[in-house]
Amino acid sequence: MRLTFTVTRFNPETDQHSHQEDYRLDIGRGMTVLEALIRIKNELDGSLSLRYSCRSAICGSCAMRINGTEKLACRTSIRKEFERHGKIAVEPLPNLPVIKDLVVDMAPFWEKIRAVTPWLTPETHPTKRYGPTGQLRLLPETYQFHNVDACIMCGACVTTCTSHEVSR
Repeated sequence: MRLTFTVTRFNPETDQHSHQEDYRLDIGRGMTVLEALIRIKNELDGSLSLRYSCRSAICGSCAMRINGTEKLACRTSIRKEFERHGKIAVEPLPNLPVIKDLVVDMAPFWEKIRAVTPWLTPETHPTKRYGPTGQLRLLPETYQFHNVDACIMCGACVTTCTSHEVSR
């Protein structure tokens, strides 16, 4: 299957504003958006900049806007996206400064994370956390943090938030 990928491009050395560029690519069965972008970079346009690392949805480096929704490119199936939207359009994460093409400056994201201290700190008297047998017991407050450890800090949910946009 041959598809057109519309990629938002921006080079601060030559562009005043971002623009879209189309790339035609044959895609294979089970191919992800990240795999396609890597092929575009390697086979069609070596100047395309994107960030990726693990290719396994662990590091969050490849977070970007795909067809208007923030997703991990390494986990996004081209076929499913095309069936759902009839196109493949790729943009950088919103509300962060674009360094080049699909690469954004994550510093503002990390500053906001540090400012809200989204981690648990030990009590001044940690012995209260242990029962009479010396085993760690879960405090009722910890239940509200269920599944928070699944976050890979990719920034996709934060950058799309309208509150983030306003507080830039």
